[in-house]
Amino acid sequence: MELLEHQLLEVQRVAGVVQDKLTEAQSAKTLYDRNASSFQYGRLLDCMMEASEHAEWLTDRLRGFVLRNTFNSPLKEDYCLKLVQIHEIRVEYDDCILKAELPMLLPHRKKKYTDYIYKPFFLALQNWCEERQQQGKEIPVYEKATVCFIHEYDKKMPETRIRDHDNIEEKQVVDALGMYFLVSDSGRYLDTYHTTTLGERDCTFLFLMERNRFPKWICKRNHLDIISKNHLNPATGFSTG
Repeated sequence: MELLEHQLLEVQRVAGVVQDKLTEAQSAKTLYDRNASSFQYGRLLDCMMEASEHAEWLTDRLRGFVLRNTFNSPLKEDYCLKLVQIHEIRVEYDDCILKAELPMLLPHRKKKYTDYIYKPFFLALQNWCEERQQQGKEIPVYEKATVCFIHEYDKKMPETRIRDHDNIEEKQVVDALGMYFLVSDSGRYLDTYHTTTLGERDCTFLFLMERNRFPKWICKRNHLDIISKNHLNPATGFSTG
């Protein structure tokens, strides 16, 4: 019981910090509205960023608290399903290609906290596989595969937001895919490909397929408005530079 009490007190403490930062942000906004001070605007952004960071920590602790202390299996399964639904993660399988949609951009590779994306993604894959198994449907396993990341940026926002592909964190996503669908995620067995497009919102699409299917598949997507560092030669399916 002491451990539970400690966890509850810690959650309450962080919730209080989030509330305090939001109150500070509201005060900064009020002052900014009066005199359009760049200092107050910067203070507003700083408070909102700190509130957001603590909120992420709070969500992670609350999620962990529920999963560690819920011993009723149906209740835990229902909770995990709700997490996936809340994050609007979609997983589909068609024509031997696994597709996953994440309603956000992947974080920068130097960002310390990334569980807010990967834990729900892992649960989404787990739930999808369990449902397929219950329905007697195939769960694909790829021996030599390619995973294509399509990073879609909101076209209404400045294009300066678009990041270099080598600055995008992919490891934990690949780890989650490897847990369920790959023989191995080493370089011998898995190729990764990144491309960027402009769309209606920020999101990330993942397409996982056998390596020999990828050149033909990516060539069919040439009609899309894709901004990519890896341009494929439509005739050969290999990189032109």
